[in-house]
Amino acid sequence: MSITAIKTAAISVIAIGIIGVAAGSAAARPFAPGKGKIYAGVSDTGSKQDYFAFAETVGRHVPVLQAFEPWGGGLKEAKQRWKRTETRGMLSISTSPCYECGEVISPRAIAKGRGDGYLIRLNRFLVDWKRPTYIRLLPEMNGHWNPYAAFNADGSARDPAHKTKQFRRAWRRTVLIVRGGKRGRINRKLRREGLPKLKRGQGAPRRLMKPAVAFQWVPQTHGSPRIKRNRPAAYWPGSRYVDWVGADIYGKFPNFEGLERFYRARKGFPFMIGEWSPWDADDPGFVNSLYEWAESHRRTKMLVYYQGFGDNNPFMIQRYPAAAEALRGQMDNRRYQRYAPHSRRPDRGGGGGGGVAPKS
Repeated sequence: MSITAIKTAAISVIAIGIIGVAAGSAAARPFAPGKGKIYAGVSDTGSKQDYFAFAETVGRHVPVLQAFEPWGGGLKEAKQRWKRTETRGMLSISTSPCYECGEVISPRAIAKGRGDGYLIRLNRFLVDWKRPTYIRLLPEMNGHWNPYAAFNADGSARDPAHKTKQFRRAWRRTVLIVRGGKRGRINRKLRREGLPKLKRGQGAPRRLMKPAVAFQWVPQTHGSPRIKRNRPAAYWPGSRYVDWVGADIYGKFPNFEGLERFYRARKGFPFMIGEWSPWDADDPGFVNSLYEWAESHRRTKMLVYYQGFGDNNPFMIQRYPAAAEALRGQMDNRRYQRYAPHSRRPDRGGGGGGGVAPKS
């Protein structure tokens, strides 16, 4: 995704629209915070120093760190940053390493099993990590800037490998394999979905261990392009394959009315803000409104700040001192869980005060 022009087109539709399909219940443990609590999170820039700079700016440890990773990429560096920052990990997985890069695999190819080697490796990585991890799989899937979207900016359909049906099939296959289990049982589930079986020759053992993982479905609340076939519901894989539902919102386009409709449209799941930040204006009112909205909507369990990439991007919190001060005040609240459960600095009170992780 691009930092400016593409994000502008994208985020302008973030907080409008409605999903429009009745909700189900989550299929696996979502690893949400305790009753009445909310996780704060921040995006990973590739440098742990940016995490610590953000934590210092807001005056407290931030318990969730979201890493952006391409399909097939290495995961060790993200794990090292989670370990060093004592955060709960989140993987935002795309099929392209950058906005202008070509995709490494299509939704149809994933559905057909051509990416199974990576899924098996991802399963093993999560099992070895031994800590709950969130996967924000193929986010903003109804935005034309993403290679796995089904439509171009002008509303024209992409090739058959990118149909919304193929996206749903790819999502289901990913979840079934990464969640693990006996290969025969996984294959029976794949067969029920009309998907090819997981083959031994692809490196699949007789049994994949079951990691602590939760899948987060985070579309744009309104498609871009804004056509019926590109609405969020067209990409919905089914409640058995989703553990969280969420949306993104930015200070440049603070459409809380649209966010409200989106929140109400699919019940039964913990809700998250997958990306948020001020944008081109130091507006503490936006920060306060977002946090007040989250606290008044009891299913909201996570808000993840998006820092962007590069020194000159418009999302770094340090560019907005008034907004940063508002965020510091909002997070000084017992509603916000202080540390990830595995942290060596456990949450004894749930919130309030400082507590920035050391940099050494």
